[in-house]
Amino acid sequence: MDLRFEAASLYAVRSSVAAHAAGLGATPEVMDRVLIVASELSTNAIRHGGGSGRVRLWTTDGRIYCEVSDTGNGVADLDSGTKRPDPRAAGGRGLWISRQLGDDFAISSGPEGTTVRVAIALHDARESTVK
Repeated sequence: MDLRFEAASLYAVRSSVAAHAAGLGATPEVMDRVLIVASELSTNAIRHGGGSGRVRLWTTDGRIYCEVSDTGNGVADLDSGTKRPDPRAAGGRGLWISRQLGDDFAISSGPEGTTVRVAIALHDARESTVK
């Protein structure tokens, strides 16, 4: 999946991600994680990255990858989202949530924009322990 988006198309992003994640073999629990990550990162692209972006979804080696890119001015601190934000803060949770839900997290940023890539195992080991 490769989809460009803007604020008015966030609902379409969410529904496309859900449909594609299911089609790629994600379990319901993994699909929930991917959907939250895609939603948080897409919202960040709109709020902080110039108002639009691109979301991509694919699988490789038993993982589903969600990558969101924007053309904003970049992220000043590539360690953003490594510490739990204050629950009283008005924002600042998107990267932290994405880091928590992903098995791997990578961010690259510069004056031409930011790309965040999150990988999640297609078959979540946590599912087998929950009965």
